[in-house]
Amino acid sequence: MAYELAANRFLRSLNATLAPGLVRGFYVVGSAALGSWRPGRSDLDVLVLLERALTASELAAVSAMHAELEASRGAGPHSDGHYVTPDTLGVRSEAGVPTVVDGVLDPEPHRTDPVLWALLDRNGITLRGPKASELGAAPDPAWLREWNHRNLESYWRSQLTHRSRLATRDPKSAIDPYLLAWDVTGPGRLHATIATGQIISKEAAADYTADLFPHYADLCARAMAYRLGNQTVTHTASEALRALDLVEAVCDSARKLP
Repeated sequence: MAYELAANRFLRSLNATLAPGLVRGFYVVGSAALGSWRPGRSDLDVLVLLERALTASELAAVSAMHAELEASRGAGPHSDGHYVTPDTLGVRSEAGVPTVVDGVLDPEPHRTDPVLWALLDRNGITLRGPKASELGAAPDPAWLREWNHRNLESYWRSQLTHRSRLATRDPKSAIDPYLLAWDVTGPGRLHATIATGQIISKEAAADYTADLFPHYADLCARAMAYRLGNQTVTHTASEALRALDLVEAVCDSARKLP
């Protein structure tokens, strides 16, 4: 299923669930907005702009809507996203918004981040409402850099704790190749944003990371192949340890950037 079909299905369900006029804008973000959406690899990420915050009954209806979308998606993507109001656009706030992860509405609000706002402002695909670039959602550049620095240290560097477990595995034992693509492309995307201010795709991150660390170019090439749908890509425990070495190298390099 192409992302356009999934997005239109999502929007039709919203129209049938919420009162007319409540949905002010509907924007595709994520990998589709960066031109790197891959069937069977990518979720559909959407930002729904509402006229006002949802009531408890409306939120329950939206939750049921997402449950139905998830149950009937077949081979299509998860329909994920954020439900925001105009006053939250581009704003740095501790308050959360309703968020859908893996097709399920989380009962606890999630804080938004500057990468979401930058992606919406620069690349968002408008299916309803004002053009994404006219919403004024661009985040403060200092916040964008700070968030990426913090995420590299709090999330990505914490992945290094998996080394001890991997070290006990047979070096040739199989590891899900999804983790190859995740570990190899994820940190490089953040490094690129800190260094250049740009938001790049996972595929672009594979090339960016290979340029930074040529010693790991083979892992980057295989991560790229997996992302592009190569079903023959495999991953082993020994390669997973190398991928964690690369994660550490990217984190260490980013620490030196302003």
